[in-house]
Amino acid sequence: MSSRCVRCHLADAEIHLSYARLSLCPDCFLDYFVKRIKKTVEKYRMFNRNEIVGVTISGGKDSAALLHALRKAFPDQKFIGLHVNLGIPEYSDHCQKKAEELAEITDVDLYIYDLVKEENVRLGDFRKSIFRRKICSVCGTIKRHAFEVLAKRVNVKVLATGHNMDDILGFMFNSFFSEQWLQLVRLKPVLPPLSPGMTRKIKPLIRTPERESLLYCLYAEVPYRRMDCPFSSGTKTKERLKIIEILSRENPGIRYQALRSFIDLSKILEKNIEKPEIIPCSRCGFPSLDGTCAYCKRIIYIKNVLSRNRTK
Repeated sequence: MSSRCVRCHLADAEIHLSYARLSLCPDCFLDYFVKRIKKTVEKYRMFNRNEIVGVTISGGKDSAALLHALRKAFPDQKFIGLHVNLGIPEYSDHCQKKAEELAEITDVDLYIYDLVKEENVRLGDFRKSIFRRKICSVCGTIKRHAFEVLAKRVNVKVLATGHNMDDILGFMFNSFFSEQWLQLVRLKPVLPPLSPGMTRKIKPLIRTPERESLLYCLYAEVPYRRMDCPFSSGTKTKERLKIIEILSRENPGIRYQALRSFIDLSKILEKNIEKPEIIPCSRCGFPSLDGTCAYCKRIIYIKNVLSRNRTK
């Protein structure tokens, strides 16, 4: 026999959130999801009312749920969508189509960075290079750069990303075990600009489990991609999340406890860790450690590889 929703006491409960001891009907779950994002934004003072907020839209469930819920939580705020097309056959076009559908139903402007048009390079080109086993890392480097380029073009100073709680916990565990303390600091809810003219990064989904982004999209009928990236593969980040899964069986709230602990640790590290000197990239002007940023190094490298292959 179905139980009643603990919020409205009218409809049947379909979503059970053990960590919060809540059993909710679809409507109350959607309201709970939106209010949690609103509270997260307000708690960490992620943006002001007069700021234009750029939302990175990959086409996936997390960024789709994020933009849709932000529009519900802050109806008077100005949001715009930013999307990167990486030139992956079929997959990239599918992702862009979903991003365009999302922008239409949320009534936001969408700006697209097309890697092929911008650089005459596709992400798949890296599969035939020394980066073939690090294709996901290259993808991340390209997207981070591309979103900054788009933000600069449309004069956006705040960039909201769709990183959910599981993403952040996975990155945090990975950074902790590999002693990458600076990376751990960068995972906090609000990240100031790396250099003047760049964006402030915010993570409104940092307190939202991945599963709930999917449920939000399904119940709210939000368009999101249904294809898996053909280049993706298992990572240590996902493997280490299994630790949390095991611990959650006995303690459903362990995710929130771990997140709070990591955020507190990042505050301590930030005060004591030595930050590297930032040098403007000679090619694009964005931050680098030696005069050429990670994005430009990879683009220059792969263009040289493609050029050599064409002359053979």
